[in-house]
Amino acid sequence: LRAVESKIPAEATLTGGGSGFLIDPKGYIITNAHVIGNSNFAAVVNHKGEEYKARIVSIDADKDLAILKIDDADFTSLTTLPYTLQKKSTDLGETVFTLGYPRNEIVYNQGYLSAKTGLSRNGVDADSNTCQIAIDVNRGNSGGPVFNSNGELVGIISTKQLEATGVVFAVKTKTLYQMVERLKDSDTSVAHLKLPYGKSSIRNAQRTQQIQKLEPYVFMVKAYTR
Repeated sequence: LRAVESKIPAEATLTGGGSGFLIDPKGYIITNAHVIGNSNFAAVVNHKGEEYKARIVSIDADKDLAILKIDDADFTSLTTLPYTLQKKSTDLGETVFTLGYPRNEIVYNQGYLSAKTGLSRNGVDADSNTCQIAIDVNRGNSGGPVFNSNGELVGIISTKQLEATGVVFAVKTKTLYQMVERLKDSDTSVAHLKLPYGKSSIRNAQRTQQIQKLEPYVFMVKAYTR
């Protein structure tokens, strides 16, 4: 396996980490803004332990989203993604699952939608940009995808409620779409970024088969500062 550390400057400091996943087969990855923080650049690691350099394309701290682009000659662009963005809203009680890197191995967790809105930063007001999920996750799951049983992307793991067990907030896919559209308006270099729509190719697969298909598209994210 190729190690990206040889390309990371010796003076670079690892300042953050979490999970992320492809939103475009050409190497665009979504993660949380708080995973990246004030870092200058990043590296991503796939389920095989292969690491690639990545540049920071855009950060929206208010929505807790960040877009990275794998910028590494050893990365081969893919032709398509097996999942799509969910078009309709998720129903209360609907089963969802996530894949992420709370440790140096990809981890699966399953839960359900427990509220259609999350909570704002004051912990009182409803936040329509997020939803609430009952699921067990850890710190490294931040930035990981949330899928429904059809293999459609429901959201991006963002934060957890510390006062309660298994209460997690995820940024909705509509917020991701809005971020990408704003970015296209201001940065012509990402005009070709295309979010996955249509029908998921894993919608009729068993869960174990879905996971096997999804693993290559979910990454560990390492943020560096120099």
